[in-house]
Amino acid sequence: MKLHVYPVSELTHAVATCVSQLSNQAIETRNNFSVAISGGSLPKLLFPPLTVSPLSETVDWNNWHVFWADERCVPKHDPESNYLLARTYLFDHVKIPQTHIYSPDTALNPEDMAHTYQNTLQSYFHASSGIFPIFDLIMLGMGEDGHTASLFPNHALLHEKNRWIAPIYDSPKPPPGRITMTLPVINNARHVLFLITGVGKAHTLRKIFSGNTNPYAVPAKMIQLSDGELHWFLDEAAASELEK
Repeated sequence: MKLHVYPVSELTHAVATCVSQLSNQAIETRNNFSVAISGGSLPKLLFPPLTVSPLSETVDWNNWHVFWADERCVPKHDPESNYLLARTYLFDHVKIPQTHIYSPDTALNPEDMAHTYQNTLQSYFHASSGIFPIFDLIMLGMGEDGHTASLFPNHALLHEKNRWIAPIYDSPKPPPGRITMTLPVINNARHVLFLITGVGKAHTLRKIFSGNTNPYAVPAKMIQLSDGELHWFLDEAAASELEK
């Protein structure tokens, strides 16, 4: 686990530089970069410095393959849509091939949406449901309650061991209908990157980095990669309650 703390004015460029480097490493090694993104504040913080010069010129966008760590069951033009955030802050600014953008079908109900999206992932990774995919990078945020992707505190999905993508009908944050990557998939990635800002999340981060917190109460604490590298990028306000 690597903890990176920056002044807020430097944080987004530092994260974008890290993503650029991971992209280049993956493409040099495997000729493609499989990346999953979430919603919230992450797209609007991360992508602007990554999609303009000079960083944008260091990235081989043709070999990006973009997936979603979670998505809401809303139309793609809805303000709640994670796809819309990605389009607004990423796809409208760089030339990722349309066939490399694997967005969930949000016209479906959560169960069918999750099933169809798991099939999409299995087709891309050429893997059966018993073998979890290995993403090059999964980019996550965290809510003040400690949820990440659409994995919420004390929710039954935190115990899921088999599915890659799971439906949610009872999200405590609206909209209630969603899909999310499960913990086994996230924890099987080569790299996971958290981007977290603001003093409102400082107390939750203290719980995550302390040893005696029940992880089911703070799901972001359950991101523990089996054989990959976990990065926490925080601004100084978010890190203000951590021990030096």
